[in-house]
Amino acid sequence: MTEPTSAAGTFAGYKLALFSLPIAASLLAFWLGLRFVPLRATDPRGDLLNRVLACLVSGFVLGVPALVMLMQHWPGIFDAGARLAILAALPAIAGFFVITGCVFVVCSIPGPWVVAGVFLWLKRSEGKTITEIARDARHDLAESSRGASAGGNANATGGRP
Repeated sequence: MTEPTSAAGTFAGYKLALFSLPIAASLLAFWLGLRFVPLRATDPRGDLLNRVLACLVSGFVLGVPALVMLMQHWPGIFDAGARLAILAALPAIAGFFVITGCVFVVCSIPGPWVVAGVFLWLKRSEGKTITEIARDARHDLAESSRGASAGGNANATGGRP
């Protein structure tokens, strides 16, 4: 005989799963990142902490809006996940968790790269005034727009100048 379950207990279990899913997905994305980009030898502990936190923040900040967009623009994916879970002899809600888990993993991946880019930019601009930073940014934007227009012209002329 099975134990009776309460609605509050079931709700609490699903809430716990929903809140722990981004954390688990972020850790999975972090582990995948370690497989391709090893930790810095000079400060592996600090690098480890920075990457984990970046994955967690990225998973929460990007994952929730991505799920909302997915629910609005492609709601059939959750029905497909429910059908997949039923075929695997699991409750239909397991399909929802599979889809959201995949979204959170994908959204956790860019976190360490964005944080590394911000810190690299901060290190390059150390000791500069705000006007020097703005001038450098304007110069970089002008160069990138010139490069893009030159690339577009070269493609239009078959690669000839």
